Amino acid sequence: MKAPSRPASFTDIPTLHLLNKGKQREQNNASSPDSLRSVSSSPFKSHRAPRGWWLDVSSPTWDDMRAIGKLLHLHPLTLEDILQQEPREKLELFPKLGYHFIVFKAIQGATQSGIEGDSYLDDGGSINEVNIYLVVFREGICTVSLLQCLDHTERVRNRLRVLRDSFYMTSDWIAHGILDSIVDSFFPFLDEIDKEVTTVEQLVFSIKDTLKPSQNATATTLRRMARTRRLVTSLTRLLATKSQVVSQVRKRFLTVGQSGPGNGSVNNDDIEIAIHMGDVQDHILTLQHSLTHYERMLSQVHPAYLFQLGMSVSKTKSGTDKALLMLTLVSLGVICVQTLYGIFSMNVMVPANTIPGGPYHWFGVVISLAVAIVTGYLSLVRYWWVQAGKVRGRKLS
Repeated sequence: MKAPSRPASFTDIPTLHLLNKGKQREQNNASSPDSLRSVSSSPFKSHRAPRGWWLDVSSPTWDDMRAIGKLLHLHPLTLEDILQQEPREKLELFPKLGYHFIVFKAIQGATQSGIEGDSYLDDGGSINEVNIYLVVFREGICTVSLLQCLDHTERVRNRLRVLRDSFYMTSDWIAHGILDSIVDSFFPFLDEIDKEVTTVEQLVFSIKDTLKPSQNATATTLRRMARTRRLVTSLTRLLATKSQVVSQVRKRFLTVGQSGPGNGSVNNDDIEIAIHMGDVQDHILTLQHSLTHYERMLSQVHPAYLFQLGMSVSKTKSGTDKALLMLTLVSLGVICVQTLYGIFSMNVMVPANTIPGGPYHWFGVVISLAVAIVTGYLSLVRYWWVQAGKVRGRKLS
């Protein structure tokens, strides 16, 4: 496709009917010239602010993007990035065509109201990511997403309806609202991580005996730790380049020159947008610092918990070994005495007290021999114990 030679004009927008042949249109608040008008048709719909138009495209096909590219005079590289699902977040300027192109990542299913279940995770347990592409003109904005991102667009649309009579809502403000909504959707995850980390800390650093795990110290706790660390890592990766992109957008509003949004000059509206972009950047930095803090805490708590489990297993194993040793010693002592009893219990002629004039009391003799055997066996066991203690002492020294 050949690159366009001029930027898109507001007069080009009425030609949208060429993209919607045979499809029904719905216009809201058409009687008010300054109201937000919405055109809904598959696969895209457009929203028009008081002084800026908004074309919201969802899951477009190649033919749709080709038609939109001709209508808005988009550069072929922009169309290629959208259709090839460019995953790298970035800002690209096309001053000759009158627009700048923003690629931003969001979490599919994430909202500012909180996390409900695991709807943001896929079947493999990874976070569902969705790319949002913003083509920002001076007169309007075109947003494209290959998956549904209704939460962010609806939030901005509601803001447009509320402020349409008292605020000059331009395309740059719409772009700021979308970026701000995406960044704010990360904060519920931060609250969820904080709860998980607090619970894990209470399990690990409990006042109770640290060598004796509580009833909740099971494999489920380890899975919770691993899940939380995986979530922290995924969110950190998603936020890695957002600060740089927002910083570039903010710098663009403060730059005086031909590529600036104010046609070579910086006006008050541009400065105000730059200030609000700075707030978005501060939110990103806050999220990054918090995630770094939680990652540091989990990296300390996880090994400590594993160490406690290891010590508990070692202690249990040591108690089991002592119990087996005592059982073995008692069994050997019983066997030694049982041998004596077995000899005098055989069905053969043995000395007995019933022999008239016997010089010995044979029952007492058997008891004396049994006591002697037990005493000798205990002396041998004590000797073994002392020798083992000396060996342990030499190893420790």
